[in-house]
Amino acid sequence: MIRSIKKSEIEKCVELIKKSFLTVALEYGFTKENAPRFTAFSTTPERLYQQYEEGRPMYGYFDDNNQILGYYSLYIQGNQECELNNLCVKPECRHKNIGQILFFHAIMTAASQNCKKMNIGIVEENKKLRSWYEKLGANHVGTKKFDFFPFTCGYMERYMDTKGGHTEDNQNVEFWDAYYEDGTLAGCDLVRGEKIPKGLRHAVAEVFVMHRDGSILLMQRDFEKPNSPGFWESSAGGSVLKGECFREGAKRELLEETGINACDQLKNLYYVVKDRTIYHGYLYVTDIPKDEVQLQKGETIAFRWVDQQEFKKIFYSDQYVDGLRERLSKTNQNVFSP
Repeated sequence: MIRSIKKSEIEKCVELIKKSFLTVALEYGFTKENAPRFTAFSTTPERLYQQYEEGRPMYGYFDDNNQILGYYSLYIQGNQECELNNLCVKPECRHKNIGQILFFHAIMTAASQNCKKMNIGIVEENKKLRSWYEKLGANHVGTKKFDFFPFTCGYMERYMDTKGGHTEDNQNVEFWDAYYEDGTLAGCDLVRGEKIPKGLRHAVAEVFVMHRDGSILLMQRDFEKPNSPGFWESSAGGSVLKGECFREGAKRELLEETGINACDQLKNLYYVVKDRTIYHGYLYVTDIPKDEVQLQKGETIAFRWVDQQEFKKIFYSDQYVDGLRERLSKTNQNVFSP
């Protein structure tokens, strides 16, 4: 889980930053005497309190016990640029993808601040770190030597390329808004594939598609899908991304999975809370040519329009996705009529 740092957590952040950067200092021989301005030695609660009061974006990666494992902040420089500060991960928690997750979260935060470019400073001699940033899309743009540092300062930059709750060049890192059971935002972000903390939910939007002639659209799931491979479902759906409302997520999923652009209003079908997920279902009635439905690679392999009699036959068979059947059965509306 990722969320904004609270003022009461500043000193824990200082401890994490110093502990993390100390491993770099030890590796390259930096000390308080030869590098007093290095992050491991110069970071203080007073400095972070000042940054907090200035309103700098400050975020932490927390585990299930609300212990901070990673941190970063941004300095908004103006001219649609920002600087990434103190991206770090608790040493014993490294190599678990936390740093990459925080980096892409920083990109999304920067984009939300209307920044087009993020500047990054590194120890130039740290080739591993430079390579790591380059793999994540950053470009090396120069170096500079200062008398008060026993190392060369390297400079990198990363341009923004975000779209919704993921980045264009690494869509495996996907962020969701966290919700409480009543559907209100919890004020923190979830990461796809990670455990959802107790008391929080993530949102899924689903769209039941019907043609104006009364036929219903069925989509067959890819056989490589981990859940219900090869089964039929009468909806397009998926997780609502960070920054989207339920309807926006529903329209995006419908367009991605079927090629159908829901220009008209979606009709509410159901709102179901199960385990740590909120499912919001919609009905969309369309009059598009039936052969214009598109398949999404890795998601669907076939589609068919069926009349209501055929739909009911499949709906109550072992060929239909169980969870979707359960959710559709909870609606009080007649989904079998346009």
